[in-house]
Amino acid sequence: MTKKVGFAQGLGNLERLGGKAPTSAPARTSEPPTEATGSEARVETKSAGRSGKVNIAGYFEPAVRKQLAILAVEQETDQVKLMAEALNLLFEKYGRSPIASA
Repeated sequence: MTKKVGFAQGLGNLERLGGKAPTSAPARTSEPPTEATGSEARVETKSAGRSGKVNIAGYFEPAVRKQLAILAVEQETDQVKLMAEALNLLFEKYGRSPIASA
């Protein structure tokens, strides 16, 4: 059975083994939750490129993610652009405007 050690003790062990560890653990600065709800709270953490956009997700077999990643490398693009292309093809198939952009 292995013994669990705390974070600070692990840092001490690291220091004894020759690794570099901070002399003291950083102080936690937890902010109280804001009164903002839902999307208002998320807007503060989004990067400028994601502003005004929403996440669309689904669950697939791991092989799907791997194949998408390989395709992105082969096409010298990123996975989000490939997914936008796929959505636009789907929209066109069903008579809708191709409006997806990455």
